Amino acid sequence: MRIFKFAAGAALVAALLLGSLASAGGALAQSPPEPPSRFAGTVTIDGQPAPAGTAIEARVGSASCGVTTVFLQGGQARYVIDVASAAAQPNCGTPGATVTFIVGGAPAPQTGSWRNYELAQLDLALTRSTPTPAVSPSPTPTPRPPVAGTSTSAADAPSAWWLVAMAGLGALGFAGMGWAASRRD
Repeated sequence: MRIFKFAAGAALVAALLLGSLASAGGALAQSPPEPPSRFAGTVTIDGQPAPAGTAIEARVGSASCGVTTVFLQGGQARYVIDVASAAAQPNCGTPGATVTFIVGGAPAPQTGSWRNYELAQLDLALTRSTPTPAVSPSPTPTPRPPVAGTSTSAADAPSAWWLVAMAGLGALGFAGMGWAASRRD
């Protein structure tokens, strides 16, 4: 009977140890993903505070890894954004990865480095290029085609008078022939 009690006690201890190891393995499998990298700072567009509600997107490569909006605090336009890790979202942050920012649909020139162990202070200053008006030459007047019987330049004037003179001589000649014909009768 003693051996049976010892074997039963050993089996109970072994079962308790296996149960605790199994629950520890389950706890390890359910551990939270790697925390994000947090960026915060001010946002200006063309030197002015960005409007409240302006969208800001954080990207690692071409992957969108976080989105936030601008809020106003103390007269400044500010943002706070968490950039997800690659463990939480595929193709996102890994230590040292470059993070780019899109402010209101336009890329900001500032970039950050993905580090989830410290708050990254990064002010975003976007300058939108204003289109400069293109200098266009003054319009050139389009020449109009000449109307029949009129001249287009001073050089053409004698030829127009020549036509008038010929027509006048022709009319005079016909008149003279008509006069001569009437005298014959």
